[in-house]
Amino acid sequence: MLAILFMASALAQSPEFNVDLHLDTPTQMLTKGLHLDAPTGLEASKALLQAAGTNVVVEVLWPPRKSEHKARAFALLEVVEREIARDEGLALARDPEEAAVAVRAGQIAVLLSMEGAHGLGTGDDWAQVFDQFYDRGLRLMGITWSFSNRFAGSSGDAGGGLTEEGRALVALARKKRVILDVSHASRQTTLDICQDSPLPVIASHSNAHVLRGHARNLSDDEIKCIAQTGGVIGLNFHATFVGLSGSANVARVADHADHLAKIGGHAVVALGSDFDGYIKKPTGLEDASKVPALWDELARRGWTETQLRGVRGENFMRAWRRTHSGD
Repeated sequence: MLAILFMASALAQSPEFNVDLHLDTPTQMLTKGLHLDAPTGLEASKALLQAAGTNVVVEVLWPPRKSEHKARAFALLEVVEREIARDEGLALARDPEEAAVAVRAGQIAVLLSMEGAHGLGTGDDWAQVFDQFYDRGLRLMGITWSFSNRFAGSSGDAGGGLTEEGRALVALARKKRVILDVSHASRQTTLDICQDSPLPVIASHSNAHVLRGHARNLSDDEIKCIAQTGGVIGLNFHATFVGLSGSANVARVADHADHLAKIGGHAVVALGSDFDGYIKKPTGLEDASKVPALWDELARRGWTETQLRGVRGENFMRAWRRTHSGD
């Protein structure tokens, strides 16, 4: 009897989460006709994720600029749905408990995100389209991609802040407990969403502007604003956002982690590699299996096990739990 109670207690405990907040793998699967368990052709295949212990992934629905945006987003969604249906090692996670159940079962928990609200289409029915994606599992919404849209300004073209429709989208996302993602957003959009936000806001795949002066990276006031919401910032591995030509490596990514922690506290740091997103990889982080090299570097710099557990996944899970509960 005691053994049964002990086992039940162990199962009820929170598992150790290893999260990647931004993978463009659905685009590669759609365009190349691949499955997640393909032996080659993916930077974040199932085997490579498992080699690093990654057990929670955010798979991204990204409609390129030169595409029929809404149709492409639905096509990517269908790719992910089919993959989950064919592979018992994957499970759709619509809330933190579903993710925990999947991880305890040895599965990879899959969250769905839209990268750019242009994926909702051009019609006046965008809220209904949002609901359709939500009903099929969408739980993160990137407000923009590399160009401004009718909802908000982008960092890619020095756009402005939230529009009237953008404020309505933010309100709908909060009502539905969908996490708002400000990576790619303009500085003003980021501040508009973060200031006085009742729920955590994330930047799924962004670095520190002070270390690499690129428009896609976050200023210190943006870092602070995200941290004050209880949100997180996922370290981006794209070499262009990490350092000057030839300087992008594991140590430089760790420098960004140190700066984010200095400005926003260790609880703001997470991982959003951007693998399979046509990125230039830093030396030592060439695919998803290499992620532990970053944890080793942070440990070498003195990050505690609690801090490392946070950046590996618990920081994001905390933000997600709070978003899901509305507290």
